[in-house]
Amino acid sequence: MNIEDLKSLMDAFDPAALLPELNGVLDAVLYAVRIATLLGPAVLLVLGLGYLIFAPKEANYYFGYRCTFGMGSVEAWRFTQRLAGILWSVLGLVLTVAMVMLTNGLAEMEIYDAVWTAVKYMLWEVGLAALSCIVIN
Repeated sequence: MNIEDLKSLMDAFDPAALLPELNGVLDAVLYAVRIATLLGPAVLLVLGLGYLIFAPKEANYYFGYRCTFGMGSVEAWRFTQRLAGILWSVLGLVLTVAMVMLTNGLAEMEIYDAVWTAVKYMLWEVGLAALSCIVIN
């Protein structure tokens, strides 16, 4: 192979063709943001249903919502598990429905604004989950 063949080969090479389409990257970012926003409510819903269906009958240190009140007696343990299950199931269901509706509007926003709006939604989710823990305790 001589230099002229190498030059002609390199002239036809376009490094920008190796980069992905920008629209595809932005769509992937928006998809990841929507998944991240919906992940918190789904976890709350699964935990709530887990506490309602699979709660252990007696207090233990491995599975269940442990608090000072709940570890006091068997009745208090069952009450705490049921309260956590009901509260987290309802909160998870409501937040899942709300986040599905709210994240549908992210597609019309600029990507920067959509990401920061999703971060605000996630902060609200964390705040409501923390408030539910305070209510249970």
